[in-house]
Amino acid sequence: MSIEIIPVEMPIDITDMNDFLENLGSRVEGLLMDKDILVIASKILLKAKRLYIKLDDVEPSNKAVSLANKYNMDPRFVELILKNSSIVLGGVDGVLLTYIDNVLSANSGLDRKNIGIDMASLPPHLLRGSAEEVAEYIHREFGLKVAVLITDSIVYPLRMGTRQYVVDLYGLPPLIDYRGGRDLYDRTIQFTRMNLADEIASAAHLVMGEGDEATPLAIVRGVSYSYLDEDRVDDLYIKPSQCLYQTLYPQDMKNR
Repeated sequence: MSIEIIPVEMPIDITDMNDFLENLGSRVEGLLMDKDILVIASKILLKAKRLYIKLDDVEPSNKAVSLANKYNMDPRFVELILKNSSIVLGGVDGVLLTYIDNVLSANSGLDRKNIGIDMASLPPHLLRGSAEEVAEYIHREFGLKVAVLITDSIVYPLRMGTRQYVVDLYGLPPLIDYRGGRDLYDRTIQFTRMNLADEIASAAHLVMGEGDEATPLAIVRGVSYSYLDEDRVDDLYIKPSQCLYQTLYPQDMKNR
């Protein structure tokens, strides 16, 4: 199998969801094909849905000030993190490790990058349902069945740098289950399930970038999959008590 990844630029100042969809339609018309996969950075949709906040409107609590002093952070930003996280597990200089929406993430998924001066975008899990909204728009406008992935950055333990994970999807079976199949030496595969959705998201990340590329969309072509008229993003999540790293988690997190 070979795949093609096509970057799609967009204006940085999207005003609302109608503006986003109109810009999307004008840029992918004649370019999208049936069974393509459209990958969208969460930040542009957070802007379109106005899921951001001015830091000047935030009053930090004593706890936020204490954590901000400990980790060298803006106490207003820390207050937003506290309001949006289930658990704060610790941190390093400039970043808190949090548990929110069944994901370990930096700063509860809030971000100050690519959003405007003295502003912060809210957690990307608030975009649930947006992938279906975009997929339905594409089908309505162009008669195409295109899978849609909405992605955000994440880091993994003991690995340097960001990669992408899927926060919402529509149309794509997110996992490939190898269990019960055979390996190269004809042994039964017992555990392996490939996270197809996150793999595609990270591949698209190569052309979308993290900085001033102004490329929040990518079309991934050539992936073999059976289109599903449903959102299966929950297939990607497991409970903390089922996680390989669960011995490292606090008890109140494992009880959730």
